[in-house]
Amino acid sequence: MSEGFLHPDLANFALVGDVGCGKTALTLALLQSDEEVLKTQAVVFHPSHVVDTPGEFVNRPAYYGALLSTIAEIDTIVYLQPANSRAFSLPPGLLHVYPNKRVVGVVSKTDLPDADTAAACRVMAEHNIPPPYFLTSTKTGEGVDRLRSFLIGLQTPDSNIGANDKHAELADVGENGF
Repeated sequence: MSEGFLHPDLANFALVGDVGCGKTALTLALLQSDEEVLKTQAVVFHPSHVVDTPGEFVNRPAYYGALLSTIAEIDTIVYLQPANSRAFSLPPGLLHVYPNKRVVGVVSKTDLPDADTAAACRVMAEHNIPPPYFLTSTKTGEGVDRLRSFLIGLQTPDSNIGANDKHAELADVGENGF
């Protein structure tokens, strides 16, 4: 990726989620890149420690070690839960193996006709991903700017508090308190 496409203030996060949940599309939207979205076959390291992981890291237990190695030096894990899925494909606690990492919950693909954002938020809550949850669609642009602002805000010196403690007002949240 050309550094000219990078949003200069975004740094130090990895996008994690199931195959087809929209990680690459969201990464490129956050970076304001006009690159074509292609299936991620391997980890893609963008400048400033912005990492796009392949969905196979989540789908296949044999790759959990690779996922953990990839996120070892990253401060923030951005977990994508598709708005049209009630499945959480990681084992309990895997995203919380490393202490002091932020886990940010994102509901992707909110533009789909069968989207149920409240259910997607509940799935993340049931798996210990704390609110706020960002509702996004790379097709419509919904929530991308707010998520970008939130992630940039995490780069400030006082950002070592949890993601659920800071900038919560920037989050779009689903119904029923999520």
